Amino acid sequence: MFKKNYYRTHELFKKVSYFVPIVIFALSLLLLDSQLHHLRLKDILTSFSVISLLNILLALIFTVLSYIALTGYDLLALRYIGESVPYRKIAKSSFTSTAISYNGGFNLLTSGSLRYRSYSEYGLTLLQIGKIITFCSITFWTGFCFVGGMLLCIYPSELSEVFYVSAFFVRNTGFLLLSLLLIYLILCLFQKAFKVRDYEIRFPYIRIALLQIFISSLDYIFAGSILYFLLPPDTGISFTFLLAIFLIAQIVALMSTIPAGLGVFEAVMLFMLIPYSLAANTIAALVAFRFIYNITPFVTGIIVLSYSEFNARKKILVSLHKKTYLKLSAFTPQIFGVLVFFAGILLLFSEALPPQMESMRFIGRIIPLSLIESSSLLSSIIGVILLVLANGLWKRVDGAYLLSVIILFLGSIFSILKGFNYTESIILFFIFLLLLPQRKHFYRKSSLLNQSFSRDNIIVIAVVVLSFIWLGMFTHEHVEYSGEMLWQFGANMQVSRFLRSVVGVLFVLSVIGTMKLLGGSNKGLKLPDDATLKVAEGIIRSSKDTNGHLAMLRDKYLFFDEKNENFLMYGVEGKSWVCLGDPIGNGKNVKELIWDFHELANLHQGCAVFYEVSEKYIPYYLDIGLTFIKIGEEGKVPLSSFTLEGSASKDFRYSVKRMEKEGFYFEVMPPEDIVSHAAELKSISDAWLETKSTKEKKFSLGYFDIGYLANFPLAIVRKEGTIAAFSNVLIGADQEEITIDLMRYDPEISNASMEYLFVKLMLWGKDNGYKYFSLGMSPLSGLENRTLAPMWNKIGSAIFTHGEYFYNFKGLRVYKEKFDPVWEPRYIAMPKGLRQMFVLKDVALLISGGTKEIFSK
Repeated sequence: MFKKNYYRTHELFKKVSYFVPIVIFALSLLLLDSQLHHLRLKDILTSFSVISLLNILLALIFTVLSYIALTGYDLLALRYIGESVPYRKIAKSSFTSTAISYNGGFNLLTSGSLRYRSYSEYGLTLLQIGKIITFCSITFWTGFCFVGGMLLCIYPSELSEVFYVSAFFVRNTGFLLLSLLLIYLILCLFQKAFKVRDYEIRFPYIRIALLQIFISSLDYIFAGSILYFLLPPDTGISFTFLLAIFLIAQIVALMSTIPAGLGVFEAVMLFMLIPYSLAANTIAALVAFRFIYNITPFVTGIIVLSYSEFNARKKILVSLHKKTYLKLSAFTPQIFGVLVFFAGILLLFSEALPPQMESMRFIGRIIPLSLIESSSLLSSIIGVILLVLANGLWKRVDGAYLLSVIILFLGSIFSILKGFNYTESIILFFIFLLLLPQRKHFYRKSSLLNQSFSRDNIIVIAVVVLSFIWLGMFTHEHVEYSGEMLWQFGANMQVSRFLRSVVGVLFVLSVIGTMKLLGGSNKGLKLPDDATLKVAEGIIRSSKDTNGHLAMLRDKYLFFDEKNENFLMYGVEGKSWVCLGDPIGNGKNVKELIWDFHELANLHQGCAVFYEVSEKYIPYYLDIGLTFIKIGEEGKVPLSSFTLEGSASKDFRYSVKRMEKEGFYFEVMPPEDIVSHAAELKSISDAWLETKSTKEKKFSLGYFDIGYLANFPLAIVRKEGTIAAFSNVLIGADQEEITIDLMRYDPEISNASMEYLFVKLMLWGKDNGYKYFSLGMSPLSGLENRTLAPMWNKIGSAIFTHGEYFYNFKGLRVYKEKFDPVWEPRYIAMPKGLRQMFVLKDVALLISGGTKEIFSK
């Protein structure tokens, strides 16, 4: 009952979290509207001329100083954890994470992911990166507590008048912030520590704590200075008082989780500065502040990050010899997703702003009024559709590409027809020309209505639409609205066109939202029934990959492509949707299958993971944003060269002769005879499990189930008619390979029967024309333990060498080496960032069958 209530509460909180930022943004727009209702747009545009070039230059200088101060957060954090990284690398990591997260919204998640991405490349562990992220967050708040606390104590009466609260409350809030800071300093002075699970986290030395306060305070002062120089000099407001207002607005904007606090920061600042400065001048200063402090660093951070990611992916592709894979294809869909989203904003905002009357008079003389009105309405509808299509382009959906191409072309035409807006038309047509030859990058045959929209997607679209409505209402502030205006038409009826555009936009969003709701989310996951397994069995028979036979266990979900030519088998643990191996099938629609599975996992608030995959489909896993960790190597024995002749095979030859001399012999039992031996086989399996003191493993290995075993031939070792050992034989199509899955022997008869079974089965496979015998994966083998190797490789290599207590990794590799196999690497493809540790935990639980069994042999 408790779990049910917790789950319901969690789901309710998750749904509410979608609307809270949107409501805050809407309230901010209402506040802005109440402060600006007396202004006209041209008044604000005129106010930009008040800002001198010298003040803009000073604002740019303080922006650079502010971001330099922010790099000090990371520099101190690395000193705190005792690691040394060159300042050049620190500055790059700090700038990209702060410029993108501060200005792109969802600060904690974005900043943490970006810092993890960069610092993990420098060899830092997950725990160390977690400490850096926590330290930087604390540094941010130390500065706020110091500067904010001091200013609240200095200006209690002035701030109380602005906020309509008592001076007593303002002063006590300041004292509270300073008290919290004092407590932190005391804990640092006495080097207190606290535990998070099994990890001890110690407060930094007092010297570092004081530097935290100093650097964070400088950051706030530099950022406040930018706005101070952009405001007109005749405001009569002191720098320190402006800084107090600025700090409060920044914190409110940060808590809203709106990207860069857009609208929220402006509303709070305008509300507090109205008594001191003209509204038009304040708005001009805030817009300039946004461009200098937010947009410029954000764009620069995106460019720096994109360049770094491009170089990283280029190295991966070169190292894997994927020379035919286009280097830029990893970014093309995302670039055009952003461009098309921008095109949607452009179309919507142009409908909110008044047109040039000269252009309207010119177009009115040559174009019928009905065509002008319909073009205006269709432009706004196209704008909101482009906002939605951007999500599909980001995810490489072919339908999104085709619709975007058509709509961009139509939009460029409508921009001319509605008011001879040639600038807008040129921009749309330019994006159309850029997108047109990119067809090959959008290959997913997926329904647009089935695309999932994340919380971020929904919030950003809502923010754009609300901004469009507010901008139109603000532009036409002095118009008296009435219902009849919707049906008024004319060359100078721009207000009526705007209102019809609002109705059109809301109608389109309502239709899309309704269709998404009615479309369902496929939450009812079911294990495969007989009909589903029959379809899978047909695909397995035509596949050279023997891994697909594990679908017959019925313990994994199956996910097919639209043509039922390929499928994935997967399990769900926590938020991880873990696919076992590469897709099974003919490979024709694998791109779409991988993307559709990624969408399905995302729809359920989970993440796609691919376990034990080869190099075959690595570019497709990269496309959906996954990264790779090598987890071992699979050994395959070329059967054409396998023989018992010669000195290299003397140990095998001796083993076979000894076993046969003792009365053992080998045979392959056909599937139809297996059920009749069920009791004997089960007793052998139970005895083997008891000897090993373990339970059946799951997911990536077969377990004893007579229904499962009856699908395959059984390799049998007998002695005097009694079964001593057995293993099911998995066979690939076109005689490509054979392998074994479930291995059991009777310890009371012989412990050496499995090697005899291996050798005889390989000889049987060779005689029957099979090319390879797969020995399965050797976990953690083949990992490089060099100085510059990734941290996971070093850890994995150490476990491989010294981890005999948990599993005989090294011994298994040595044993398989006796068969002289060809080794092929195997990987786990999983999301980047902090989520990796949870993914590895979920995979371990799936394979082991439970928490307790993770540490069982």
